[in-house]
Amino acid sequence: MIIAGLDGGLLGEMVALGLGAFDPVGLAAMPILLSQAQGVRRAWTFILGSVTAIMILGIAFASGLGRPIVSFSKQYPWLNSAIELTASVILVGIAVWLLWHARSVARSGKNESLASESFTKRLELPLALLFVFGFLLVTVQSLVDVVFLVAMVEMGTRELPLVGTAVAVATYTLAALALQMIVVVVYQLLSTDRRDAALARFNAYLDSHGELVAGVLTLVLGLVLAGISVHELLKNV
Repeated sequence: MIIAGLDGGLLGEMVALGLGAFDPVGLAAMPILLSQAQGVRRAWTFILGSVTAIMILGIAFASGLGRPIVSFSKQYPWLNSAIELTASVILVGIAVWLLWHARSVARSGKNESLASESFTKRLELPLALLFVFGFLLVTVQSLVDVVFLVAMVEMGTRELPLVGTAVAVATYTLAALALQMIVVVVYQLLSTDRRDAALARFNAYLDSHGELVAGVLTLVLGLVLAGISVHELLKNV
């Protein structure tokens, strides 16, 4: 079935933006949840809460932003590019801070856990409340996430039908949460006697390199987005 406005280019962009929305905190939750009783079930419940939040917010934002953005774009052709350029500047700023902080921590020789004590405690909530916590956490993160905003603005300008919007948002969602899902799947594939050691190594790697990886990914995304938006701005001037 062909959906008007939905093409490989848009879906590819949603994959790239979703992967760029790397969430080290959500990723750090995976080894903590998997080490608990019924860990696999609890990890998937947390992820399901995150998926639900992004899908609901994404469809609401993309559908709601569509008409006003298209209307403004007709009056001001440079508007979309200006929004993307502003987002890229914010992303580069965040990336610089993450890289600086990661370097400072490395110099001090003391690794900081990405999961705070209060966050870890909330991951011990009963299953239903764990779903709600995952939902609320990702809702708050999405509302302040410039990558999410850029993705929704891009979808909004396509004026997709509801099915097309849902497919595009689902693509972004799966890409954004892909690393968390991969961790759980790999854990399930490991033999029981290797799981604890694998979780310990993964957790140690996150604590020592999580911010660095997040900083590099954010910097790359910010620079690529800046290049694209500047090119589009020059075309519309």
